[in-house]
Amino acid sequence: MESVLVVEDTDSLRQVLAQVLEGEGFRVQTASSAEDAVACLKDGSFSLILSDLKLPGASGIDLIQSAQKGGCTCPILVMTAYGSIDIAVQAMKIGATDFITKPFEPEKLVRLIQQVLEHRKLLGRNLNTARRQNRRLVTQSHLMEQVLSQCRKVAALSSNVMILGESGTGKELVARYIHDQSPRSSKEFIGVNCASMPGELLESEFFGHEIGAFTGATQKRQGLFELASKGTLFLDEIGTMPPELQIKLLRTLQESEIKPIGSSQVKKIDTRVLSATNCKIEEAIEEKKFREDLYYRLGVVIIEVPSLRDRKEDIELLSNYFLKRFASEAKRSVPSLSKNAVKKLQNHYWPGNVRELENVIERAMVFSNGQQLDAEDIELSGNELNSLDHGVTAERSLQEISQEAAKKAEVEAISQVMRETMGNKSKAARILGVSYKTLLNKVKDYNIES
Repeated sequence: MESVLVVEDTDSLRQVLAQVLEGEGFRVQTASSAEDAVACLKDGSFSLILSDLKLPGASGIDLIQSAQKGGCTCPILVMTAYGSIDIAVQAMKIGATDFITKPFEPEKLVRLIQQVLEHRKLLGRNLNTARRQNRRLVTQSHLMEQVLSQCRKVAALSSNVMILGESGTGKELVARYIHDQSPRSSKEFIGVNCASMPGELLESEFFGHEIGAFTGATQKRQGLFELASKGTLFLDEIGTMPPELQIKLLRTLQESEIKPIGSSQVKKIDTRVLSATNCKIEEAIEEKKFREDLYYRLGVVIIEVPSLRDRKEDIELLSNYFLKRFASEAKRSVPSLSKNAVKKLQNHYWPGNVRELENVIERAMVFSNGQQLDAEDIELSGNELNSLDHGVTAERSLQEISQEAAKKAEVEAISQVMRETMGNKSKAARILGVSYKTLLNKVKDYNIES
């Protein structure tokens, strides 16, 4: 969960800001002065600081300087009155990330905070946490070995690759494998989820922008294509990209150049693009939701990652891999899997694939105190292969079975994303690629708890 330190001396405004941010799923701590804020920074770390510039005693400027001296690297947003914008500009010169002028709508503040945090995540993905760096492809499946063989062959080239597969199959791991096997392995690998942010923000992230290019563009920003030049840019959920951005991306791939928003300067780039999607791309092309010419540019080589149910021989292997990793992180002994636990795992349908298996094993580790995980320690959603493989009867048509399986898969996907976003429905809707209203309706219809 992202944490925000709110620094505001007016009690009523401080309380309102805390309520708004907590309602959006943030963990909030408040301070009424710069001195209190500095004490909070010594006691804990935060994802972002939101501070008024005019404070009793030490000012917001003083807080920024103190935070930097103390080694704080989180982004700092400052709030200022309309007539004090020059002070806000001064704050940005010494290290503030952005500013917002009072009075402002809560939605505008939340949107700005989400944009700042998302941008920070994008730039830090390739350096993010030992857990991400320790993740690797584990397989003994013939199907997956064929995939890895394809990856090694295409890695030596600079051809763009599109990776297809269901959600949770490990498409990003496959992309990282290609990068690691390529001559670009010593350069940047930057990944971006195209479904997690609106199109107008994606354009700025892709190509960068100049100061004043649009409302809120208070500082120059380098785009991901430029940051990943000589390296690899991974575009996940490419099928959700807005049509107008697809055109600009196509031109970038054709010309190997970008033009930052608000700039007349064209910059040459040497960026390899790997992309992925779990949507049926051919149907999206037929329905005019995805450009066919862009598909051929991105998919010079197509690699399909099999679902976990099609590589059942990997289930026990992956389970033991996750057990060892989580046990190492928790500094615990590694529990074993009983035969009944393995059988239960292998009979599951795995709509969420490897990502779902990882969550199941981690959850079992959290609540187990023993040296062995048995079947009752494994909490599953109930989608068993047996019930789906043999459920066609005179009373139940193939269409009904298909609808039931789709519904179960949808429930699992929504539940998983809701868990990952700590119940933040706005963020969950963006990740799932649906509108906020659609997500609310599905949560209500399926009776999914936050």
